[in-house]
Amino acid sequence: MIKDFKLTKKTKLTIDVFEMIFEVEEKFNYNYWQFITFILPNIWWRAYSMLDVIDWNKIKLIIKRLENWRWWSKFICDSEIWTILKWVGPAWHFILRETKKSKLFIWTGTWFVPLYNQIIWSERIWLSCKIKLLFWLRTDEDIFYEDTLIKMKNNNSNFDFEYYISREHDLHHKFWRVTDFITKENIADFEEFYICWNPYMIDDSIQKLLDLWVSKEQIFTEKF
Repeated sequence: MIKDFKLTKKTKLTIDVFEMIFEVEEKFNYNYWQFITFILPNIWWRAYSMLDVIDWNKIKLIIKRLENWRWWSKFICDSEIWTILKWVGPAWHFILRETKKSKLFIWTGTWFVPLYNQIIWSERIWLSCKIKLLFWLRTDEDIFYEDTLIKMKNNNSNFDFEYYISREHDLHHKFWRVTDFITKENIADFEEFYICWNPYMIDDSIQKLLDLWVSKEQIFTEKF
């Protein structure tokens, strides 16, 4: 069923990344790791994973405003507060396994959203397992949610994270790409692998894991 939701808050996280909160009309039933789908002008459908649900009727999303042919991202990010948009959902596919097995999460840019959602879910259900997050971005200016991740790390001794920056060196983050982390020594402590990326990068990550004798049954992915 097509429903309305209203943009109630918009925060600019970087030059082109926005955190957006939408209020729905009625009680919102959902599971973590799900996504909703915008229905935009000219009957264009575009899915976005949910970062979080606040209270019972507010959906938090993170959306990157792109200047290329992906006009829908500009349409959504340029919307004014109180704008009403159409949506359907939620739906799901990329599922967190509620196990005690240690988990490694690999993401880039705003593709981090479903993985972040899974991480906070694991905390809320007191899933006591080791969790590490690898987050790739191009430059320091592209970094967002670092304070939030630091707070999560301080509150949960089982959680850790690292940023990888590929186009510049700094003293606080790793240089180059998150796939550099995938070595025999680094992955030895992990039993499940969650990857959210574009198809080429996911396939590259999967192959590196398989080459290190990780089974396909341990790898879970979402391609965009």
